[in-house]
Amino acid sequence: MKFMRWPLMLLIGSLVCLPILGETWFVRPDGGTRYSSKQPRGRCDGTADKADPGHGTNQHCAFNDVRYLWTDGSYTTNATQAAFPSYGWIGQGGDTYIIRGGPWRVGQNGPNAKDGFGLAGDPYGSGAPDPPSGSADHHTRILGENYANCSVANKTQLFGGFGVSAVLSLRSAYIDVQCIELTRHSDCIRMGVPAYPSNCKTDFPLDDYASNGIITNTRTHDLSLQDVWIHGFTSRGIIGPIGGLVTAQRVVIAYNGGAGWDFDDGNGTPMIHGVLNLDHVTVEWNGCNQAYPGSGAISCYGQSSGGYGDGIGTPAHTCITAHVDHSVFRYNTQDGFDFLHNDSGDCSLTITNSSAYGNNGAQFKWGGHDTPVKFSNNTVVGNCRRLSAPMNGQPPSFDRNLSDFCRAEDAIAFNISNGATVTFTDNSIVSYSPTTIDIDCGDVACPSATLVFRNNLVLGYDNRATYHDGGQPGGPGGFYFGHPIGHVVRSNNVYFGVRNMKCNAQEKCADPKFLGEPRFSKEQDLDNFNFHLSPASPMQAGAGVQ
Repeated sequence: MKFMRWPLMLLIGSLVCLPILGETWFVRPDGGTRYSSKQPRGRCDGTADKADPGHGTNQHCAFNDVRYLWTDGSYTTNATQAAFPSYGWIGQGGDTYIIRGGPWRVGQNGPNAKDGFGLAGDPYGSGAPDPPSGSADHHTRILGENYANCSVANKTQLFGGFGVSAVLSLRSAYIDVQCIELTRHSDCIRMGVPAYPSNCKTDFPLDDYASNGIITNTRTHDLSLQDVWIHGFTSRGIIGPIGGLVTAQRVVIAYNGGAGWDFDDGNGTPMIHGVLNLDHVTVEWNGCNQAYPGSGAISCYGQSSGGYGDGIGTPAHTCITAHVDHSVFRYNTQDGFDFLHNDSGDCSLTITNSSAYGNNGAQFKWGGHDTPVKFSNNTVVGNCRRLSAPMNGQPPSFDRNLSDFCRAEDAIAFNISNGATVTFTDNSIVSYSPTTIDIDCGDVACPSATLVFRNNLVLGYDNRATYHDGGQPGGPGGFYFGHPIGHVVRSNNVYFGVRNMKCNAQEKCADPKFLGEPRFSKEQDLDNFNFHLSPASPMQAGAGVQ
């Protein structure tokens, strides 16, 4: 009989090895207050997707305020005490937080110093603190209620206010955020001069603003952002370095007064094994402040008028491996995609099936330590003065304080290191920027660097307005090499309207004949450019480059 114990012991052992599922916490409008030792009359413990029963305490029901996920609502003016027993997320790593209804305020009730919720006397630090890190096989999840079938219209909104520095701090690992909208409910500004419509009041009583959507640091890794909309902040949509893999899928970062996604925390902190995956991400109208209520740009600023405006950018002396696919960078007041400061360490870059247009600076930029680089099947419009002209859906005065048009003088700019390879294939580039592609050596010399440029279409337009920005009559320049690189391999390309361009025996200097190819007389002419080719195009089958 003693041998019969073995199957039982094996069964017990197998149960011990099963993963322990985390707790699920709920927020909903008909929930109740949070119970804690400091709030003994609190109605709910947050562990059930149920309404407040209307009686009792510490019931299994949802919270009625998103802030109950990280505070019980206690508030103290005693500097020696915490705001409540611990200002941090309820639960533990691997838990799930489902947020229904909304919009939900994040930060203090404001506008005065003692208006409740958050950290005592610190409205700026009263955003959602770092969630508990999950694990590789069991992520912590922060979910809007429609996460299983998320759309543009049904995201759960979290809005920051009364000076909060960031709505979500994600300085944690193995975190998933899904079907969430991050924004603020005001239109005062903190970057740009003269301030329009007004400067935010940053001391008590505070204006109801929020500086950033998300903050990260080098502890941030294995972060997934899916179906997230980040817009309307006075500074950045996302700010801070990363310490590993970050994935963004179907994310929109728009109308943030400073920049869209800025990997510089202000101290130039380098990444630690940073890897960025962007899939169907849109980064637009950054450097512009969003009207509230409304959706357009109430005011835009460039660097020379106290703004910033990169769509996505990094600090110097860093490197992020990036994979960008089906993503769009447009109408930012500085550069669209700017990885030019990837100038130390080792990282690679792929940009595929993506677009950039209408940015005040370069449309795409990357650094010499990005290697290898694959830039394939992308469309680029180097219309760097687009924001100088009226735009459908924007107020007539959106650009009244905007300048720095064509500030980079390039449509695409990159550095290359000795021994590195950059491959351009199957791209369509339409531009009036003074230079189409600006290449420089990132080392003392680059005799073994290689640029492969194959199966690309380049169409240039002569825009007189660029002449004071470095442009010249005859259209944009083609390639500009700041210093020689060892190997340039060009084949099966078509160029037209490009100043002083000399085609080799494997290329054609001929009109690519895009469908409905417009003449250029005003900025709006290049809007919604049709990159499909007509049957007569030299790149079509039977008419290809020999």
